[in-house]
Amino acid sequence: MAGATPPEFVCPISGELMGDPVIVSTGETFERACVEACIALAFTPPALSPCIDLAASPPALIPNANLKKAISSYCDRSGRPRPLAVAPEEARGIVRRLMATTTRVNGERFDSREFAALGLTQEEVVLVRLLDDEPSRQEAALEALKQTLRGAGAGGENGQRRALCTPRLLDGLRRLMDGSGHEGVRVSAAACVVNLSLDPSNRVQIVRAELVPVLVKLLGAGDASSPELRDHAAGALYSLAIEERNRIPIGVLGAVPPLLRLLAGSSGGVDGDRARRDAGMALYYLSLDEMNRSRVARSPGAVAVLVGAAGDAAVRRPALMVMANLAGCGEGREALIDGGAVAAVTGLMRRGAVARGSTEEEYCLSALHGMSRGNVRFGALARAEDVLRRVAEGTGGGVRRDMAWRTLRAVSGNAAGEDDVSPWLDDVSVMSEAMAMPHFPRRLVEHAHGPPPRSNTTALDRLRQAPDG
Repeated sequence: MAGATPPEFVCPISGELMGDPVIVSTGETFERACVEACIALAFTPPALSPCIDLAASPPALIPNANLKKAISSYCDRSGRPRPLAVAPEEARGIVRRLMATTTRVNGERFDSREFAALGLTQEEVVLVRLLDDEPSRQEAALEALKQTLRGAGAGGENGQRRALCTPRLLDGLRRLMDGSGHEGVRVSAAACVVNLSLDPSNRVQIVRAELVPVLVKLLGAGDASSPELRDHAAGALYSLAIEERNRIPIGVLGAVPPLLRLLAGSSGGVDGDRARRDAGMALYYLSLDEMNRSRVARSPGAVAVLVGAAGDAAVRRPALMVMANLAGCGEGREALIDGGAVAAVTGLMRRGAVARGSTEEEYCLSALHGMSRGNVRFGALARAEDVLRRVAEGTGGGVRRDMAWRTLRAVSGNAAGEDDVSPWLDDVSVMSEAMAMPHFPRRLVEHAHGPPPRSNTTALDRLRQAPDG
């Protein structure tokens, strides 16, 4: 193979051999798709003469046939495959990455490496980029921020998620999510909020920065918001609700109704039922708080939504988890029984829709046990002796058997002998975090997905992969 590639054969934008070289008005040659991507994104790359503004006056592109022939001959001689023309989407990705390392200060271009010489902190570098009045450059800056946050673990990469979660940056993201008229900017800003929320130490700060009202607004906007934007809003609320101190404010700020509507909706968005699962998990964590349990129980149609979701395998687990939480308060028990939850839960167990010995069966038993406690109406409604006796007399885990025996006693109207059962089961009708959290660290394990969507938040995707008991 020949030595170094002649630099005139390489596109200054892509850094690769050109498959479709074109000449611009300055006489410089670039890969056609890369120049067209720069024009489409209103970006003038540093390699192009600063006297040209691609956004203001797109140049004519003249095919450089002689250079293309020379590149082909070079490849044949050196044994390389001839380069193919760059696809438009690939070119846009190349240009966006270039945009992320370049910004303008007072009308001049600066490479990201030059920011250190200006004495700017990492946060200030990001803010300078976000304050650009051109949406395409804002989106490129957000894309770069998102990639930085996705690649940084909670303490990895020098704790970049923590370092960048500042009041000024959060305020900038809030303004972009709420006020930008450019959908791509809003989506990327919401994705950045999700990634920042993956660090537990950031969650309270994000809520204090008043981002929850914006997330609730995006979630409740219906068709006015894109499915991708709703996906990120649901994911952010799920992540934020994991923090106990956030649960009351999120509930007070009106998150429950739009989360219920999303859980009841049909598949859509970037990853099918992902947003519905996130909505269900957000409701689960919110309903660990007593005030929010009452809030969910009083929400019109809440039980019908949960019963319907429990019948859908894609969102069954979070729906059952929320029902188990609701069964831990008087208002929730009444609402569940009035809404037909007893028949729905026992029907799942009887039909085998939940596997025997599975975590989902445990959630069903927890919900039934909670509805049976101190409720004289339960015995007439349950008609669940067969499934409860099967569990109680089976060989499964002690927790499941004890819950089944206690519920059977309630069904038969006999509460005697409860002292023989494990005393710590007194509060088992509320799905404690201990029942869900053993799976939580395992959701953080990396797994290969292939190239992510443009505004995919891979770390949160790993959170969603809960194993089946």
